[in-house]
Amino acid sequence: MRRMRLADFVALYRGRTVAEAELIAVSAEQHLVRRFFTQLLGEQEGEQESPDAERPPPVLEAVRDE
Repeated sequence: MRRMRLADFVALYRGRTVAEAELIAVSAEQHLVRRFFTQLLGEQEGEQESPDAERPPPVLEAVRDE
């Protein structure tokens, strides 16, 4: 079975609430995406899996009480 490659990207939203948030920036630049996930997951860059490795899709959710 052939697996479809997915695009990795980061997006930044801003708003008073999640429902009111608007997209203000998006990037698929590999270095930026890799650095973001490395920082978020607390991994060293050498510890990351190869792009072809099977892994569950990332699920991110940041919730802050403002």
